[in-house]
Amino acid sequence: MPSAVTHFEGPEKKLEIILFSSRRAIRANTDGRWDRVVRASGAEVISCISTDAMDAYLLSESSLFVWGDRVLMITCGQTQLVQAVPEIMEIVGRDQVAMVFYERKNLMFPSRQPADFEADVVKLEAHFPGKSYRLGPANHDHVHVFFSSHAKIDAEHDATFQLLMSDLDPSATEIFTDRKAGTAVQAARLSRLTGIYDGMEVDGHFFTPYGYSLNGVNGQDYYTLHVTPQHDGSYASFETSVIEKDYARVISEVLSLFRPGRFSVLLTTSMDDGCLPLHETAAVTLPGYGVTEKSLYEFDCGYAITYLNHVSTV
Repeated sequence: MPSAVTHFEGPEKKLEIILFSSRRAIRANTDGRWDRVVRASGAEVISCISTDAMDAYLLSESSLFVWGDRVLMITCGQTQLVQAVPEIMEIVGRDQVAMVFYERKNLMFPSRQPADFEADVVKLEAHFPGKSYRLGPANHDHVHVFFSSHAKIDAEHDATFQLLMSDLDPSATEIFTDRKAGTAVQAARLSRLTGIYDGMEVDGHFFTPYGYSLNGVNGQDYYTLHVTPQHDGSYASFETSVIEKDYARVISEVLSLFRPGRFSVLLTTSMDDGCLPLHETAAVTLPGYGVTEKSLYEFDCGYAITYLNHVSTV
């Protein structure tokens, strides 16, 4: 997360690797295997909380989640997330990988990055043949997606929801500094973040001089929040695996915490009858915002993504 550098790149790179079957042994970290994965990307492990189903690592740049059947890693700043792929393959085994997702939002300061999305894809395709897409317009907020899938996978009842928020209200981000709140967990309570989902164990961290991260876990579900509060590039991301019957509530509650000038919604689900109807609930019109982009993408890997851009009209 942010250091002494004034312009910090909040928008993240995200990698999800889904395995054919669950193997609890991959979660073990007594040998430091997951620390090595994180270091390969250019980040460090700060702390970890666990449930019977998963481990949630808070990183110096975002988060890592490990289940018996999948790995989700999110990094920001100048990290090179794809550099962690060889280390992950050492742990899970290349022949056990059923699907790979890689996602990267357009950046605020792209010239300061060591690599762009296209360069990342070249490295990923050395391990997994796949396809890449751009969701959204080239000259406004958009997200790049790469996926590689195995013909044998049969995805069902799987969903991930994301809110990517820019131009945050300065008064709303004050609470996410160690000068305005006590501990990182207290900040989550004061901001009402812990009220979004009941029963979540949370782990948070303030960064010096700027930045805030939070992981929440319950069973096999998680949510994660990352905040870059600087006025010259403010950004916050919220992501969860909790499946909602209607995502309008979560959208409204998270937006009320940050009051962004613009934001993107992404809902990624398997294309089964239980999940496809959820996309309509994420494509909501909100008071004070206009929708400038609305798309539904159905990919041949068995997943669909709803993508929307919203811009403040007040």
